[in-house]
Amino acid sequence: MVKNTKRTRKFLSSGGVNKRLERGTITKKGKLRVNKRTKSDPAAIALAKANERRKSEKMKEAKEKKRGEEAFTSDTNLGDMDLDSFLKTVADEEGIEDDGSSEGSETEDVVMDDFDSGEEDEIEDDDDEDLEAAEARMKAEMAKLAESDPDFHEYLQQNDTSLLDFHEEASDDDSGDDEDLEVDKESGGNEDEADDEMKSNVVIVDTKVLKAYEHGAFKSHGLKPLRKLIAAYISACHMSDESSSGRSHSSNRKKFVIESSVIFDKLLVTCLAKVHEEFHFHLIGNGAKVSREGKDDDDQQEEQDDEVDEFDENTPLNPNKIAKSDRYSYLKPTIQSFIKATLHLMEEAKESKLLNFIIKSLANYVPYLSAFPQLSKALLKMLTLKWSSTSDSTQEFQSVRVNSFLRIRQLALTQPFPFIEMCLKSVYLAYARSAKFANASSISSLLPQLTFMGNCVVELYTLDYASSYQHSFIYIRQLALHLRTALQKKTPETLRVVYCWQYMHCLKLWTAVLAASCGKPNDGDDEAGLMRSLIYPLVEVIFGVAKLVPSTRHLPLRLHCIRFLHQLAASSETFIPTTSLLLEVFDLKEITMQPKRVKKRGNDVRGVRLPVILKLPKEDALRTGEQLDACLSEVFLLLNREVDLYKFSAGSPEFTVRICQRLRKYAKQTKNGKYRAYAKGCIELCENNSKFAVLARTKLHEAPKDIKRLEVLKPNNAPTMGERYEMAIAKERRLEAAAQPEVSSAAKKKAEVAREQEIRNAEIRKKELVQTNDKKKRKQRMELNEGDLKNVMALEEKDEIQEGVDWSASEDESSEEED
Repeated sequence: MVKNTKRTRKFLSSGGVNKRLERGTITKKGKLRVNKRTKSDPAAIALAKANERRKSEKMKEAKEKKRGEEAFTSDTNLGDMDLDSFLKTVADEEGIEDDGSSEGSETEDVVMDDFDSGEEDEIEDDDDEDLEAAEARMKAEMAKLAESDPDFHEYLQQNDTSLLDFHEEASDDDSGDDEDLEVDKESGGNEDEADDEMKSNVVIVDTKVLKAYEHGAFKSHGLKPLRKLIAAYISACHMSDESSSGRSHSSNRKKFVIESSVIFDKLLVTCLAKVHEEFHFHLIGNGAKVSREGKDDDDQQEEQDDEVDEFDENTPLNPNKIAKSDRYSYLKPTIQSFIKATLHLMEEAKESKLLNFIIKSLANYVPYLSAFPQLSKALLKMLTLKWSSTSDSTQEFQSVRVNSFLRIRQLALTQPFPFIEMCLKSVYLAYARSAKFANASSISSLLPQLTFMGNCVVELYTLDYASSYQHSFIYIRQLALHLRTALQKKTPETLRVVYCWQYMHCLKLWTAVLAASCGKPNDGDDEAGLMRSLIYPLVEVIFGVAKLVPSTRHLPLRLHCIRFLHQLAASSETFIPTTSLLLEVFDLKEITMQPKRVKKRGNDVRGVRLPVILKLPKEDALRTGEQLDACLSEVFLLLNREVDLYKFSAGSPEFTVRICQRLRKYAKQTKNGKYRAYAKGCIELCENNSKFAVLARTKLHEAPKDIKRLEVLKPNNAPTMGERYEMAIAKERRLEAAAQPEVSSAAKKKAEVAREQEIRNAEIRKKELVQTNDKKKRKQRMELNEGDLKNVMALEEKDEIQEGVDWSASEDESSEEED
């Protein structure tokens, strides 16, 4: 029989597994995890009382037995024993001494029960040995500091002796206030002592104090100096609102006073740039793996096998791994206070440089927010506000928007699912609300910002196709419902909902999202196919918008829709014919009429800019030479692009027949040599492509019905549809930039002032519209009666939605409307 070890005997004598399970659960490494909820559990309370009663009865029996043994007249004493009984007792005692395997009589059980409480304290003390090891390192560092810099050590003794008192480390309250982290042990006393205590709690942060905190927190890895440094940082973040909010410190909490702007800047830079290293050290780094005395070799080997991974800001951290750290409960309120103070500083900061530094520094803290979901939501809300802000149009604030989106993308990558869905919803609603105020007067100033925001949304929606599909489906369906309402009612209000810049920008965004999803390689992933399945409903919505009001005035809007369809066809390599929409333009009576002459308006030589308008003027629509030239140039450009997109298709010759017939008829009707040249050039392009396709089809081995690829005639070295589309867009942009007239510096300044004024006016209109919508919603809620709620027939009514897209509503209200 193998002899049990000393540790096993102690474990059995203290009650074994049952005793430990009564107090909590046992981890894989044999540690005790105390169940804090047992205090409020009636069954646990009854079990504890029963154990106490049983233990007290054992103690009473042991005392009575001991009292009986001490009595002279007891059975075990010599007073009442005869010779035979005495010899028998001696023989029994010798037999017990010879038997080495029989351990633990009733008296020994009582003794071990008394020892159990001391053993429990010893097990619980193991959790504090990490802090003791840190104190030992801190003492050694301070001893070296006393030898190398005695003046500085003397200064610490006079001004901040708490850094040298290591025995008070365990007295810190982990569940204290998030902002005021240091609580003194004793409170009370007479009034003079209270006044002295209040004076001693005020710490003036200067260079030496800051240096001491940095040395203790970053070099010695002390937890108490780290918390003091963060407490000073929190005070610095709330300096602006300390007096206004009436934020006061109690007499037993330290108050940090920063009198110098240099110290303020240095404190912010130090905390934002270095505190994350200590969080990593104490939670998942070497500080979380401090070896303890008294551990078995097996436990030490397990800890050595758990290697600490290198920190990567874009790699998710398991919240369970952070929570299992021994120092997590000690650092949890500190991390929460630090992030809350940083968010408050972001809200109060006005300078672009300061905001840039704060947002860049948050990159090192975002992975740790996986254990704090509420803080992640607050940070996402703040970053979205900065990313979509239109209050500042300077180049410096543009970098703030870029860095804000990078942090939003990092949150989507590092936070546990389904946080990415919150990011997708937040950025799209922010984009839609900004697009609402991009009307004809301010589109030129807001268009660059909307383009940037659209590119950011596209980037975010290509991270996770499964989540993106669900949100894309919901929002595309919402656009389709608004279009259905406009088709059914055709009132000015419903048509205004569809024929506006907000609706068109949303169509443009979803076109770009689906084009980017189809343009990326699949790699055998079926999730990208989900996004591809949304192309058909989006194409139907775009066709419905283009044919909703087939009037001459809305010709620019139809040309915008044709561009969206070309982008989808090129990215997905799908045949989406738009020839009918383009050829309908030549059937308008205004095309063949002689244009009117309009007087020149000063020095304005820009003409009609189709990319920034949705409809022509109400008077003389498509009757001026500028309007006619702009629209027909755009029509011929899109016709040539469509012919180029499908030139490698097996049905290209049949596809171009209708185009050639209509253009030949138009060339005979028009009297303008410029437009006649455009028509002949497009006809020549169609004929060349037809000849190539007829010759290439003779070399195919498949029958027409067996051909499944659109570009079956494409040579190996020829660019694809997407590449040809990108080259055409790049060429168009170069020509447009070259055609722009030179603008003087005075005109540029004037345009910049006008742009800023447009942005301010848009902000004012945005606030007024939000207030108006809130009033309407309150009125609608007041008019709702109980009869409407009890209307059972409402379940049989058709699917209807609220007229208009109320993008200015809050996110919670928007989610209710979607549900």
